[in-house]
Amino acid sequence: MTNRWREKLGTKMKLFFVVPDYYEKRPKKCMNGWGNVFMTIAPDGVALPCHTARMLPGLAFPSVRERAIGEIWYESEGFNRYRGTGWMKEPCASCPEREKDLGGCRCQAFMLAQDAAAADPVCDKSPRHAELVATVDRLQVPRDDAPAIPLVFRGRKESLASERLF
Repeated sequence: MTNRWREKLGTKMKLFFVVPDYYEKRPKKCMNGWGNVFMTIAPDGVALPCHTARMLPGLAFPSVRERAIGEIWYESEGFNRYRGTGWMKEPCASCPEREKDLGGCRCQAFMLAQDAAAADPVCDKSPRHAELVATVDRLQVPRDDAPAIPLVFRGRKESLASERLF
């Protein structure tokens, strides 16, 4: 489906497809660590540690129109709630790999386990992992239109060369 939309849109917009990590044993680190590297500023001025973080209930995210970026980064609840490992519940809290994956994606944990502080169900240590894999297996759709281009991890060099990929 991604390739069909790429053809339809032509050069108007670039679409990137991120392969889900449902069959992995460990989750990907959320945004390379929640509130550690990235800040997204939404069109309304709200600062987010992740482009989908606004979906998480009970978190307030400040606006750059009302607060300085440094204050938002270091002091806001939205950027500090899942930063580091202190927020973790089991099995993440005692996992020897907690510093490596930081519990996975908070939005994915919320969407799949209804708890943003739960272990990301992608992790095979999560009590929800088997359920997730069974659901994905049941809903699997044939991938006739899988992207024909290789997965490219973005860095400065790849970003500058992205014109050649599409």
